[in-house]
Amino acid sequence: MPLHIAWMLGIPFLAHEASFDAWYHGRGHGTESYPDGILGIPAGAMYLGLLTLLAVLGGILSLGLISDWGLIYPRWIPWLGGRRVPPWFPLTPTVLGSVLMVGYSLTLPVRIPRAIAEASPDDPFTLTGAFIGLPVFLAWVIALPVAGWSYYQRTRRNTQTTPLRGEEEP
Repeated sequence: MPLHIAWMLGIPFLAHEASFDAWYHGRGHGTESYPDGILGIPAGAMYLGLLTLLAVLGGILSLGLISDWGLIYPRWIPWLGGRRVPPWFPLTPTVLGSVLMVGYSLTLPVRIPRAIAEASPDDPFTLTGAFIGLPVFLAWVIALPVAGWSYYQRTRRNTQTTPLRGEEEP
């Protein structure tokens, strides 16, 4: 994500500088005649902003899976504060995200060597993504399902045996 922030700001850190500029402004692969992004924001910045937002939401989801506020809504949340979080609420995006990431990662043993072999100056990110982004992605591929399974075990055990902190016995 730190690389995404630098790239979102137009800084070609660890990217091929000449092709980065064309990519950032949406000027490659036949898009030269299109407008520059949306509302004056370059297309590359919009794309990287969306990726960064998804990463932040994934981080919040992951923290919720391992924290108490993933079991009980924090008190500051209107109408829900202090109530039990329904287990399906965090588990649904966890399962969907895990399935998508695991499915995508199964294609990587074929895609990565081919992308490295075919890397050219026209592609600003191939080598950076392969050597920096891939290990981070693979850590998420493992960590998210593990956290989801742990959350499932905690919520299943809590709903079958004891109430959560702050709740009364039935």
